[in-house]
Amino acid sequence: MIAEFTVENFRSFKEKQTFSLLATKNKELLNSNTFQINNKQHLLKSAVIYGANASGKTTFFYALSFFIKFAVWSGPRKQAGDFIKIDYFYFSKQTEQGPASFELIFYLKNSDGKNIRYRYGFTITNEEVITEYLFAIYNTREVTLFTREKQEIVTTNYFHEGSKIKSAVRSNCSFLSVCAQYNGDISKSIIQYFRKILVTTGLNDITVTKRRLSKSADDITREKVLNFLHYADIQVKELEVEHKPIDIHDLSPEILDFIKKTPKSIPPEIITYYFGHDYFDGKEKTKTALIPERHESKGTQKLFAYSIPIITALEKGMPLFIDEFDTQLHPLILENIIKLFHSPDINKNNAQLIISCHSVNIMTNKNFRRDQIWFCEKDIYGATDLYSLVEYDEPVRNDAAFGKNYLQGKYGAVPYINEIALQFGKNNGT
Repeated sequence: MIAEFTVENFRSFKEKQTFSLLATKNKELLNSNTFQINNKQHLLKSAVIYGANASGKTTFFYALSFFIKFAVWSGPRKQAGDFIKIDYFYFSKQTEQGPASFELIFYLKNSDGKNIRYRYGFTITNEEVITEYLFAIYNTREVTLFTREKQEIVTTNYFHEGSKIKSAVRSNCSFLSVCAQYNGDISKSIIQYFRKILVTTGLNDITVTKRRLSKSADDITREKVLNFLHYADIQVKELEVEHKPIDIHDLSPEILDFIKKTPKSIPPEIITYYFGHDYFDGKEKTKTALIPERHESKGTQKLFAYSIPIITALEKGMPLFIDEFDTQLHPLILENIIKLFHSPDINKNNAQLIISCHSVNIMTNKNFRRDQIWFCEKDIYGATDLYSLVEYDEPVRNDAAFGKNYLQGKYGAVPYINEIALQFGKNNGT
């Protein structure tokens, strides 16, 4: 369960910006949109990020994805001397040499079933890790598990698993990932949790569903996907997966040459997904017609792609981050997917859904608390400011028309359309 994510000097984020899923003391929608963690602290089940195009929304999701990939995979995959590919803040001479910083505060259950709050972060350049640290709260007090200053690593009695492997850590990889490679209990549980966090975008198909269905003939999984589509009023009756070996004689010389150079990049077979629909003779249903996925509507394809990530998040209580969530989906479907995460009966394991979108119609006090609504806005120097509605300079009433006020520019984070139109007119001599 995620509480906060902080990023600094990464792409459009210059100054330190913190996104929080810690619920404020406001009581609205407390029982549906939040869940209690420890000592009366509540976390949010969802959050939505708004902002003009190029305001930094996608950068937020990319920053979290970068953080997870480096924390998890730098140890197993990077060799000594490998470059750390990272983009610092684009528009300032003072930040162009780095470093960039990331921090995640999250909760994991220990063997006794108690939620332990961890705080893990690192500061890196293109060449090396500058700092890295892991803290945890035990018995209401935050204790140090390890700290790192370049290659000087200090472990405590709370992190015995890292004491003997400090010399195995390369300067361009995370200490946490190396500890997990050596089967450290704490590090392994954290890495496993990070690997289950899905960060993706609605602009492209999410491949998780296709991978799951292509590898498994599990009827239960297919039934869950069908039920999810039916929930959104998509009348698909069956799902079929066809595996067809690739005949190299059907491939062009250019593709064959590419395969020879990169054989692992080409799948050994073509996988086609078919959607079954009722087929009628007059008014009588006679069979099921199988339609290839590419012939389905974009909205159906998008829901199909979302199905397994959403189902898995709800079943396992995992965070799910989706950029451009509303792409090709009806607003009522958006609203009702969000309600799945807010439902105490369905979201029994406290999954979290964090999205960006432009659909203002869902920005209401019936769907969200004020601390669940976030905005991205760039300043005159091109730096992204990330803030929630509850943090806005002027207090916002809970019964305000959030969506209407946002479009009127009262909360910022909207494009200046009139100025664009005026400039366009000037360029055309009007």
